[in-house]
Amino acid sequence: MDFAVPHYTRHKDNTNLSHIPGSYGLPLLGRTFQFVIKPYEVLDAQYRKYGPVSKASLTFQKFVVALGPEFIQQLLLDGKQNFSARMGYNTPLGDFFAGGLLMRDFDEHKFHRRIMQTAFKIDAMRNYVDLMQPIIDAQMTDWGKQSKFQFYPHIKTLLLDIGAKVFLGLDMGGDETRALNQSFLDMNEGMLALIRKDWPGLLYRKGMNGRRDLEKFFIGLVPQRRGITGNDMATFFANETTDEGEYFSDKVVGEHLIFLLLAAHDTTTSALTMACYYLAHDQAWQDRLREELRSLGKPALEYDDLGNNVPDLDHCFKEVLRMNPPVPMLMRRTVNEVEVGGYLLQPHTMVQISPLYVQRMEQWWSNPHQFDPDRFAREEHKQHNFQWAPFGGGAHKCIGLHFADMLFKSALSTLLMNYRIRFADEQQYPGRIQHFPFAKPMDDLPLSLERL
Repeated sequence: MDFAVPHYTRHKDNTNLSHIPGSYGLPLLGRTFQFVIKPYEVLDAQYRKYGPVSKASLTFQKFVVALGPEFIQQLLLDGKQNFSARMGYNTPLGDFFAGGLLMRDFDEHKFHRRIMQTAFKIDAMRNYVDLMQPIIDAQMTDWGKQSKFQFYPHIKTLLLDIGAKVFLGLDMGGDETRALNQSFLDMNEGMLALIRKDWPGLLYRKGMNGRRDLEKFFIGLVPQRRGITGNDMATFFANETTDEGEYFSDKVVGEHLIFLLLAAHDTTTSALTMACYYLAHDQAWQDRLREELRSLGKPALEYDDLGNNVPDLDHCFKEVLRMNPPVPMLMRRTVNEVEVGGYLLQPHTMVQISPLYVQRMEQWWSNPHQFDPDRFAREEHKQHNFQWAPFGGGAHKCIGLHFADMLFKSALSTLLMNYRIRFADEQQYPGRIQHFPFAKPMDDLPLSLERL
């Protein structure tokens, strides 16, 4: 089914925000560099000076910044289709995620989401646990033998190998994994480029070359999976059909695979890295998680354990995502005239909302900058439906949230049952944290692994 190009995509951003309080900062640059380094601090200063709704230039665009769970709810539920995700992300990500769910709106988004429905059903998810656990066991066994161990690059490689198996049905060798990983790394670098032109010698060209390599790889994989059975997502996707019984095109399926593998790979890499950062510092919580896992009397978690059998591990996952949400800022652009926080916004106005800020607001959380998984046992997160929203909400709520939960818990439980993790250097905490495109310690988290 073909969808017409939406009329609102043909318009430039509305930058007439004179009625909105705030300041853009430096010409062109705005407060972009401060924001990338210390996003919470910049948003907090904005909130305290101008209130919950203000204007700012944070990523080379002029935005209305709306800070509070009520605005996350308004933009994400969006029953009247006032806010476009496609145009919200078009400038920074449109070239890199073309064809992915993020770059589709409303009925088109709903139509394409159906490609993924079989891949995320319970029977498929149960099988993914069986596919990923041998890979986790094999690689983590080798981790303890290494000197000068850095967690981030190792967990990134592990999750890419899991992604190759679960998403693509492939057992990739070292060179193939490294090549695929490099393409993702190049694409991530390109997203942060200051000069956004696909010209030779520029970082943006490097990112786009990474995207082109991924596109060639993934689109070439789809025809191989047509008409066969398999337990991997690529096979599920390739064999989904429209209401007319036709396959979705190779290009459409390949573009969805690129977006989902990147989302699952990089976001869960970040979550596990930050979890180990907090747990290396908080040995008491590490012991508590290990005791909970050992009480199950199993060498590894099974699918049925992931729900109610490991509440402390579940609260740890939620707390890590509270402190370091996978997507710190969510962006939309208005389609129609709409009111946000008492201010009337014209069509084509860029709006940012921030899980990163809302999930640390003192109005909603006790000691918000402290790692405290027990806050979820106390149900602090239930004061407002959108004060904890690391997976978004509404029509664009992350379709892979249960997969991310499963992957995080399977990997972290195996690590903790086999090793005590400590910082390689006691000066690592508190450390400098990179926030974009995904959170991680700047030093890639050197750890000492003590085999148990």
